[in-house]
Amino acid sequence: MDTKELTRGLRGIVRAGRVSSVYPERMTARVVFDEKDQNVTYELPVMNRCALRNKDYWLPDVGDPVVCLFAQNDKNLSSGWILGTFFNDGAPPQIADKDKRRLDFSDGTFIEYDRAKHRLEINCVGNIYIRGKMIYLN
Repeated sequence: MDTKELTRGLRGIVRAGRVSSVYPERMTARVVFDEKDQNVTYELPVMNRCALRNKDYWLPDVGDPVVCLFAQNDKNLSSGWILGTFFNDGAPPQIADKDKRRLDFSDGTFIEYDRAKHRLEINCVGNIYIRGKMIYLN
């Protein structure tokens, strides 16, 4: 299979759009595709890293750009998944460092780990609660 065949085969299966609404109680969202006359999907499940014993909860925000995967013959945008979001010119990454992992929240709070410096930084605009059987500080 050459690149052109692969591209033709994926057309309509993998699509980029933006989130139009989210449903936290069901971990789903709807996506609008601007290039397709503002077509809006049915509720699509949002892919996460863990969902059984370990859980990772994340939902995109309304307006976030997302990549979706659909069943090959899905003409009504009902059989698919939201794979994740992506940075672009309108929403660039908050840092550019291969050794850092960072999570930013809209209120200014962030958590950043620098593996090169072995340093964890937590910057919270509100209160921080730490709960545990025993807490050790050195």
